[in-house]
Amino acid sequence: MMRMHLLLSSKIRLLNYVLGVPTIIIAMLVASYIFFTINQDVAFWVKMLFGLLTLLIAILSSLQTFLKYSEQAGNHSNASTRYQALFNEIDQLLVIPPKDEATLGEWCNKLRERWDALNLEAPSIARKFKPETVAEPEPSAHEASEQVPVE
Repeated sequence: MMRMHLLLSSKIRLLNYVLGVPTIIIAMLVASYIFFTINQDVAFWVKMLFGLLTLLIAILSSLQTFLKYSEQAGNHSNASTRYQALFNEIDQLLVIPPKDEATLGEWCNKLRERWDALNLEAPSIARKFKPETVAEPEPSAHEASEQVPVE
């Protein structure tokens, strides 16, 4: 989970740049066009082109605001860091084990509670990003022989 959240944080951050950088560049072009042609008579197709670019700026800016890529990337990065903290705690326990079973049991319960809370708080991971789970088992010879073909 930690690696998946870290990977998603990087991918979402990249998507934020893919939307944001072109928006800034196009906005600069449109602003420059308006500044330099304010007192000039410009061809109709040029006006239409820059009008469409202005519309593109509005669409890209709206998408960036609506999709909240920056916020999503931060949430996944935070989840990854919190999972890493749990793994570090487990590593420490393996190096310095508790002196008795009662202490170990108590520690395991607290770890499970923290892990469950983190799973609930962490942003969801789309199915396409999740690692493949164990494949469905093939039916045994006995199960296969019990299946009656439908005609």
